[in-house]
Amino acid sequence: MQIQTNLRNHSLLPENAIDLSRIRTSKWDVPTHNNVESVFLSGKEVSVRNGLTFTPYANPTRCNAHCRFCSEELQRRGQKYLTAQNVIADYDRYFDALSTVFDEIAKIQRIGLSLSGLEATSDPEWLLRLLDMLSADSSPKFDEKVLYTNSSGLYTNPELIPALQAAGFDRLEISRCHFDETINQKVMYINRNQPVYRNEAYESLIKQILPHVHVKNSCILTQTGIHSIHEVEAYLDWAMSLGVKQVVFRELSRLDDSYLPNRTKLWIDRNRVAIDDVFSEVMPTFGNQRKSWQYKNSRSGYYYYNEVFTYRNDIEVILETSSYNALMSQNASGIIQKLVFHSNGNLCGDWDPESLVLGNYFT
Repeated sequence: MQIQTNLRNHSLLPENAIDLSRIRTSKWDVPTHNNVESVFLSGKEVSVRNGLTFTPYANPTRCNAHCRFCSEELQRRGQKYLTAQNVIADYDRYFDALSTVFDEIAKIQRIGLSLSGLEATSDPEWLLRLLDMLSADSSPKFDEKVLYTNSSGLYTNPELIPALQAAGFDRLEISRCHFDETINQKVMYINRNQPVYRNEAYESLIKQILPHVHVKNSCILTQTGIHSIHEVEAYLDWAMSLGVKQVVFRELSRLDDSYLPNRTKLWIDRNRVAIDDVFSEVMPTFGNQRKSWQYKNSRSGYYYYNEVFTYRNDIEVILETSSYNALMSQNASGIIQKLVFHSNGNLCGDWDPESLVLGNYFT
């Protein structure tokens, strides 16, 4: 088996059925560390994974959707509060602190920007200020910029689309969990005052975005939504009709008892669609692929694993799974895997605003 190191992950190139079987049965045991570098953050020297991503956690407003699977609604045992229940209170204070964070992380040799959290497009004032910072000469030289979004604000504020292009975003990863708007609403529950919950608005928006920024659709596999290979292919046919060239289908993240059994976790447990079943439908053994599918490679990140295919020689398809157990294990390694700037001023190595705190930039 060949292993190639990329910006964010490792490409695994099995050479036979034994290689592929070994990869699939030990998803979290394959090499995941790139080189490690040291950097001073908030006056302290820390070790960071070369190629990690930085997230200015997007919560300018409460989210305008209520996705049943939302990871921001999961709560670890001992976690004080959810960032999803808080918003950025003072934009000037926030952006002053973020500017200081930018100065410090600019010293990291390889770092990407991953803009996610709640819905970054829900307040155009906040997003445009952030995009202005990213466009400045003094901004860190992120080697990749990705926005994760439900696309709602891009429809109501179309001026955001060229602004994202001007800020150098490589792609928009847009959540859409079904090609039928009624079923999609059962999974994502987008506020009815957001036109994109309707397919007519959503489809016209995608065609508007594509000349400016690459679109990658993200579909969470669920029992309520897409849960069979036939539905996967129907989704891909729909995406191709819009001009989309890349889709990722994700298994609901694998959780353990370290998370409280709240409404979100219970929904996830009931609705899980096993990614291994999808692998078996698409390519049960190495070289034995479903009609119209072509295997490219597998990829391993610090808490995720995926397999990459092309479908009908037209669209790239990624089948992905992630493990929060693997995430917590990597976080405990002493090497910072991820940087998140939270609305309380904390720069953390974790999604929890009170965990792996590297410093508070409001003080």
